[in-house]
Amino acid sequence: MWQLGADDVDDLARGAELLGGGGGGEVRVATLLAKQLLRREPLTVLSPAELPGDARAVPIGLIGSVTVFEERFTAGTEFGAVVGALERHTGEEVSAVLAFEAAGVNLLLPVVAAARLGVPLLDADGEGRALPNLDQTVFTLARLPVTPMVLADALIGTVIIDAREAAQAERLARAGAVAMGGWALVGFAPQRARDLDRFAIRNSISLAKGVGKLLRRKKLDELLDTYGGRILFRGTIVETDRRYGNGYGRGTLVLQHAEDSERFLHVEFQNEYYLAVENGELRASVPDVICLLSSPGMNPLRTEHVRNGLTVTVLALPCAPAWRTSAGLGLAGPRAFGYDVDYTVPNGVA
Repeated sequence: MWQLGADDVDDLARGAELLGGGGGGEVRVATLLAKQLLRREPLTVLSPAELPGDARAVPIGLIGSVTVFEERFTAGTEFGAVVGALERHTGEEVSAVLAFEAAGVNLLLPVVAAARLGVPLLDADGEGRALPNLDQTVFTLARLPVTPMVLADALIGTVIIDAREAAQAERLARAGAVAMGGWALVGFAPQRARDLDRFAIRNSISLAKGVGKLLRRKKLDELLDTYGGRILFRGTIVETDRRYGNGYGRGTLVLQHAEDSERFLHVEFQNEYYLAVENGELRASVPDVICLLSSPGMNPLRTEHVRNGLTVTVLALPCAPAWRTSAGLGLAGPRAFGYDVDYTVPNGVA
């Protein structure tokens, strides 16, 4: 058990941006909301093991457009609407919340939810990085029920989704978010604490806070020594190719090495950075977290912010072990995103 205070939020947000691996969305509004609430009272953060085994916790976050959320952000009523609807529908009392995706805005919104609801936040999540679809979680890998799922906004109300498969719930939730004006707060089926202790990705909040603090202090070597990962490349973006398909922006970046003009790194992205290929050799791939940091500022760069002329450092951070299993790679490996390559452990020299 530990306390998360307002002074921790900036580091948490910076870490959330890094773990987004180029995705996860803008965190500015969610950061301001979290600070405002935690100035009143710090938030209790628990591991799943610190709850009774049968206690229930709701994975919660945003589905839809983060850009629309930034323009038409939460009224504050959505959090209670989601949890209240789940409690009524399941007959189970909710004792805590957690992030279904510990990256970007979806790491900050559970902080806001816990503070508004007066319940603890769990130091755990369902992805350990950003992924584009609601069914790409370790809950799906563990065959835990993700429905009934509830969507809520401040205007229309709530939508309850019951579906047999997580992929079906994802499609219905995506359509619901569009109908609700572009984004909605989403809560998964309440999960038993004992199941979360066994299957969820642990220490997600601690990780984001820790890497964010080291980024703020520009301690990149210490970050990699402490949390794993490696520097893949240092160079300048010389080509940016963007296109749109299957509901997501995608493209390719080409970087030229800072010291060797014959070395080029191609970074393939969709919502996040998914492949890093140097001179035809795969250096890193999803589900590991490929990150671009501005140089010398060491600010995480999302896919929508990269452009020609930027000098960057490319990192690869290790994914949760569950993603490196055959089932995990089937759900969130390179082939799940249409790339005809097999996963490889990050390799090579910067």
